[in-house]
Amino acid sequence: FRLMMYRSDNFYAEQTLLMSSNQLLGSFEEEQMIDSLLKSDFKDIPKKPRWVDGSGLSRYNLFTPKDFIYIIDKLQKEFGTEKLKYILPTGGTGTLKNYFISDSSFIYAKTGSFSNNFCLSGIITTKKNRQFVFSIMLNNYQDSSTDVRKVIEKYLHGIRMEN
Repeated sequence: FRLMMYRSDNFYAEQTLLMSSNQLLGSFEEEQMIDSLLKSDFKDIPKKPRWVDGSGLSRYNLFTPKDFIYIIDKLQKEFGTEKLKYILPTGGTGTLKNYFISDSSFIYAKTGSFSNNFCLSGIITTKKNRQFVFSIMLNNYQDSSTDVRKVIEKYLHGIRMEN
């Protein structure tokens, strides 16, 4: 999973969903696997998402920041913070290669982007050693993606230093 998260490999994500379906349901049925997950592991998700594939490339997938916080919190409780930190990129690595350099090892997060839409969800550890799960979604912006990422970087750096 680390390689998938560092590269943001949508093909690998899609194949993982299909392989999980085959393993758990006995067939490569994406829709049935998603339905099964929403009725079991994610039955308590704050707002039931519209989830159509595993790639993340579809504009039809609709999750809220609260949903992503729920998922990260669930993963953290089930697998532990250290395992999650191992899987998620930190500053200067993976999809955060050019960002969060001064916050490396304090912010671990997954990016998601689509034209004029950018999301960042993960874990932040503050200067006072407090840990937060966060999710930021920006859409319909007209600035460059780089400018948007820099604003988010500055915002999260401020949270890290003040808390």
